[in-house]
Amino acid sequence: MKNRLISLPDNLVMAAKSSWRSRERVLAVFAGVFLASLVISTVLAYGVGLSQAFLQYSLQEEIFDAKLDFANDPGNDVDGRTNDSLLWESMCDEFVEMEEFSDCGLVYGRQGVRVDGFFDEDFFIAQPLNVIAAMGPTGDWANVSWDYPEAYESGPPINDDRTLRFYGDGIWDGELGERHSTRGQDSRIIYGSWPTSAEDAAANRSIVLPSKVASNAGVGVNDTISSLTFTYVTGYLGYQNINEDFEDCQGEEDFNTESGYKYCRVNMTVYNLTVAAVYQEGGAGNPTLLFNPVIVSDAVLSDEQKLILMDNDHGYLGLAVDRNQLPTTSTADATKWLDVLKEEVEAGNYTSAGILVEYNDLISGTITFLNIFLGIIQVFDYILMIPIVILSFSVLIYGLVLSLEQRKREVSIHRVIGGTEGTLTGMIMLELAVTSLTVSLEEPREHSPG
Repeated sequence: MKNRLISLPDNLVMAAKSSWRSRERVLAVFAGVFLASLVISTVLAYGVGLSQAFLQYSLQEEIFDAKLDFANDPGNDVDGRTNDSLLWESMCDEFVEMEEFSDCGLVYGRQGVRVDGFFDEDFFIAQPLNVIAAMGPTGDWANVSWDYPEAYESGPPINDDRTLRFYGDGIWDGELGERHSTRGQDSRIIYGSWPTSAEDAAANRSIVLPSKVASNAGVGVNDTISSLTFTYVTGYLGYQNINEDFEDCQGEEDFNTESGYKYCRVNMTVYNLTVAAVYQEGGAGNPTLLFNPVIVSDAVLSDEQKLILMDNDHGYLGLAVDRNQLPTTSTADATKWLDVLKEEVEAGNYTSAGILVEYNDLISGTITFLNIFLGIIQVFDYILMIPIVILSFSVLIYGLVLSLEQRKREVSIHRVIGGTEGTLTGMIMLELAVTSLTVSLEEPREHSPG
């Protein structure tokens, strides 16, 4: 070791001279290694960058980041639940005090989702509120179809009718109000304006229509709707007991041929609504909340109607995560951060009623779908990368062969004086190291100012 250290300066000088005299062959080897490394690192960086870009774009489409449901199914004498909508809504005060959340509000819409993921069969069970009819002094409501087959085309077979959501006080303003009115730098609202506050929405008995519904009906801002009828679900039957009848269905039985579930749907009607705005329907987003609903202030519901919807599990809390805190290094880091947040929220015991919650993380669900899509893209990237890497290694091998062919005389001399395979390999690698070091030192100088 001592001899090697003493001879190191001389060896470096000799390697530098030899590298300069045979720089073409050394650079050929270096180019092969550099090209292969560049291609691999570029493809990997491209995959990470693409996933981040897709995530940010997808989040612009999504308004809610989490759906908070009761942890337990509804029923008589069930612990951890309440049918008091005011108590349920009051939990938002506790969540907005957490630094991870920026807004929260009560929503009457899809029933509680209590599953282990999108691919859990029970994901089909929870049903939304479906619009079935509307009447008004203006427009042609008979021309409006409330079927919405796009929901089946863009997601699991949960529901293929136009959905309805009633929004409580916390949704109309703040972060959630801003997300409803804008998408990135663009406005979601194409006619009218999003109500500025819950009081404004309640006073005007506001309804916000999807663009296709407003167009087919021929109605605009400030037009009135005399009545809006929708259905809620009181029970379901699965494939185990699909041939049985409901014990006490006060509405109509509806069999979903796609999912294999039968539902009892009951009608409910609200009256005297005013069109506040029309929004541009977006693409399919996370299927947990379904797509492009009719939106109405919950002030139009009577206390009795709110109680019925709460009893049948149609009330949930919509949460907005502070997206500035979401890790941007990778989707894996973002998923980990969201998993910790989910565990923290579900570990709580809320209000004097001891409410227990199920936290449905919509961002992680979006990441899951993105990873499936990006996986297909990355497979294509790797297929393209294989011939380029093979070409790069061909250049590398060519450089090594060229180096040995041009150095036959030098190799013969080294063998005569006792050179071994190890010393010859070390000599060639030292030349490569000197060339690499020179290139790495020159590059910062070339990019420096002046």
